[in-house]
Amino acid sequence: MNRTAVLYTGGTIGMVPGADGLRPDPTFERAFRAALPQADVTWFETPDLLDSSVMDRADWLVLGRQVREIAADFDAIVVLHGTDTMAFSASALSFLLLDVDVPVIFTGSQRPLQQADSDALSNLKLALRVAASTKSTEVLLAFGGAVMRGNRAIKVHAQDDTAFSSPNFGDVAWSKASQIPPDQEGGGGFEQVGVLRLYPGCDARVVAGFSGMPGLVVEAFGSGNMPGPGTSLYEGLADLRSQGMEIAVTTQCGAGAVAAQTYATGASVGALGLIPCNDMTTPAAVTKLGWLLDRGLRGDMLRDAMMTPVAGEITA
Repeated sequence: MNRTAVLYTGGTIGMVPGADGLRPDPTFERAFRAALPQADVTWFETPDLLDSSVMDRADWLVLGRQVREIAADFDAIVVLHGTDTMAFSASALSFLLLDVDVPVIFTGSQRPLQQADSDALSNLKLALRVAASTKSTEVLLAFGGAVMRGNRAIKVHAQDDTAFSSPNFGDVAWSKASQIPPDQEGGGGFEQVGVLRLYPGCDARVVAGFSGMPGLVVEAFGSGNMPGPGTSLYEGLADLRSQGMEIAVTTQCGAGAVAAQTYATGASVGALGLIPCNDMTTPAAVTKLGWLLDRGLRGDMLRDAMMTPVAGEITA
């Protein structure tokens, strides 16, 4: 018999109206069991129920430790999580839990379960169905009728029920065994990593705000394009590199990959020693870079590790 745990972290799915708007409901388990009376699951909650927009890397560690503890006694874990940063948390846990051979399925909803037109019930049923039958041991994301690899998903709509997409990988065949290499080392933590989304006119004054951070992910134009030598932005990034900052590059497009050699404007990636992240999502790049920096990787070792699949987050 499959033993499934449900871990409630907060998020829209379990919210109720409050004086200042929707807030997490500490008694949400009652509503869950009323909506799904046949669900044979064990209920857990994180120490603090949070709106996912306020979560940070410390919360990923708390969540990862709790999932690891639960996994010792269960066959699958469904994580109820807010949609705003679900892709970040799912990506983070895909690295933290590399050595945990239990599927972890993230889900949530765009509207509270107790709201009449909620999408929550269909998402819960999907996640529980995956938990009961999947042979995968990955971190997955089940939402809007689709099941995705967690570190390949991005949120693409603020209100629509199909809020998540996996543009560079597609849905996963969750009934099949995991394709993630076994016997890898999980655990660890995350160094702070900033995100800079380029825009026309972005210059050194903007870049300087990231000074002192160990890592940065630059969301470049198109296939990795950005202003070159002699521009304020280039000089600002060069200054950060001279301080020892490790900088990775993703595309700000919804789909596609960094192929910095395509255009002359992509030459800055190589000239500055930036790390091209191929088809990695920004949430995956942020969490992987922070995770590898915490492990002490720098320079060529970091570059090689960032460009090598660990949890299926990048195409080799």
